[in-house]
Amino acid sequence: MAMNPMQRKSRNSFLLGMVLTLLITSVIIAMLFLQVTKLKDEADKLEKSYVTAYVLQTDIESGRNITMNDVKQEKISRLMLPTDYITAADLTDTTIAKINLTAGTVLSSSIITESGDEISNDARLQEYNMIVLPTQLEVDDYIDIRWMLPNGQDYIVVSKKRVLDCNEDTIWLKMTEDEILTMSGATVDAYTVTGSKLYAIKYVEPGMQETAVATYVPSNDVISLINSDSNITNVAKQALSARYTEALRRAREQQIQGVIDQYSDSAIDNIEAKLEEEIAKQQEARQLYLEGLDASM
Repeated sequence: MAMNPMQRKSRNSFLLGMVLTLLITSVIIAMLFLQVTKLKDEADKLEKSYVTAYVLQTDIESGRNITMNDVKQEKISRLMLPTDYITAADLTDTTIAKINLTAGTVLSSSIITESGDEISNDARLQEYNMIVLPTQLEVDDYIDIRWMLPNGQDYIVVSKKRVLDCNEDTIWLKMTEDEILTMSGATVDAYTVTGSKLYAIKYVEPGMQETAVATYVPSNDVISLINSDSNITNVAKQALSARYTEALRRAREQQIQGVIDQYSDSAIDNIEAKLEEEIAKQQEARQLYLEGLDASM
């Protein structure tokens, strides 16, 4: 059947409209697809730009240990992170803060270090109550133990020891066998010389400050005992041997021994009196400790 011109024109307009609609719809769908793809790519990039880092939950003082209990994991934008931020593998049992840190700080390798406080086979928990302690000494502080003579000479006996516990007159330190023997030698020397004292001095920024070089030279008897002690590692013996040079040996003989010889007549009495005082302090502290245990049960 023949179609009149008006019908043909109407049909052609309809078909053209359909084609245009399809084209416009296709363009819109394509644009939406491209936009969704772009948004997905941006979301992926954004996700990749966030990494998991460790953030402190509490304030940590310089030299204090940082444990997993002190930190939490947070996803943080790379743009907000220090380039040397740490991961789980970077936190160990001996990780300490180099400086004072506040809660919310992102941990990075530039503000932490290792304390060198690893447990060796000859490490022991040692108690001392004959050392003059700083007024503001607290647990986890780092100290040098020094011996001062009446003439002003002052020697570092052991250096940068972390205080594991303390009370009014007693501290507990982790000591190696050679350090225990060296401290024993210094204690006897201090007991011999009236007016001398063993005292502790705190580090200001233990996380940043290097370990001081020990300058106290034990007696020949203590050196011989250390060298023959199978409990002491070769590394420790070599370190002590390096300290015990000919020059220091002469210093021991001329300076320390010279002062000690002045008290040769009263040395035994001085040592006995000081040892009795030390034992009495230990017994009193032990009694208080046991009473505290009974009270808590």
